[in-house]
Amino acid sequence: MYESEETQDDLLSAYFEKSATAVRHSFGRFEKELVRPTVRYIIDSFQLHPIRSTLLTIYAALSALPILSFIGFTVFVFSSFIFLALCTALLAALVVMLFSGFWLACILVFLLFLSVPITASVLSVYLVLRLALISRQETSVRGAFVQWAKETKVRFIKGEEASGPEPNGSAEPHDESEGETLVVGSVVLDASSSKSAVKQDAGTDGAQHVQDAKPEVSS
Repeated sequence: MYESEETQDDLLSAYFEKSATAVRHSFGRFEKELVRPTVRYIIDSFQLHPIRSTLLTIYAALSALPILSFIGFTVFVFSSFIFLALCTALLAALVVMLFSGFWLACILVFLLFLSVPITASVLSVYLVLRLALISRQETSVRGAFVQWAKETKVRFIKGEEASGPEPNGSAEPHDESEGETLVVGSVVLDASSSKSAVKQDAGTDGAQHVQDAKPEVSS
């Protein structure tokens, strides 16, 4: 463990020495190639042309503040215009989106009101076509109309009631045959009475068959 820590310390110290050497070498080159020739040139210029050198030095010192102010003002104006342009673009995009959303809402409301009569027309056409089809299958117009009314009631009215929520939470089972009626000519029969009549007819037919069979056996 101690050996690993010593190895890390040696690596860090070696890296620091390399970095310091590179920095010293860079500053040494900068001093030899740029700073010393510039200082020597300024000294020689003051010795050879003292008036011109003094004028240029004073002018550079006085111009430093306006130049720095101009650079700062330019950066400020540039960034301000960029910020205003972005805000304007976002505001314009928001206005366009709100305008488009308003017209979209108006179109959707119009389509909602338009879909109501279209739905009614489609259902009316369907019911008329269904009545015509049932009329072709049935012999009497009254029977076709009754069957069409029952089918329409079961498909649309009872379907809507079944899809709605139950008041007690559960549906009560009921016998649909109890409320159904059978129309024969001008006589209206309930389903229960029709079932009893069918049973009575069956019993009468059985009794007749038994009576017919007795003479054959006696003969």
